[in-house]
Amino acid sequence: MRRARLLAPAVAVVAVTLVAAGCGGARNSAPVKTTAVSMAKSYRFSPTAIVIKAGQTVTWTNNDNFTHTVKFEGQDDHKVDRGHSVSIRFDKPGTYHYVCTLHSKDMHGTVIVR
Repeated sequence: MRRARLLAPAVAVVAVTLVAAGCGGARNSAPVKTTAVSMAKSYRFSPTAIVIKAGQTVTWTNNDNFTHTVKFEGQDDHKVDRGHSVSIRFDKPGTYHYVCTLHSKDMHGTVIVR
């Protein structure tokens, strides 16, 4: 019983440390496993990097007040008006970088297909 009492505070400290580590630091610094990307206010894709499996579809939704685009090298722009979405299927593994051609200085992202 005494051993359990000593272990509980240590586990709590580790849990709080892990939660705090996940909440701080650089925003969107590591690829996220998702198939949804938001075109967020402040001219950002969120998350900026995602990881998917070959054959999956990614959907970008414009949650901003401005029109944005999704443009991959060698492909046409996909215009996404406020409140609308565009979906793209990725069949081949690789790393795909994209930008909003209207706000290319700030809005860029990456899709990693495994």
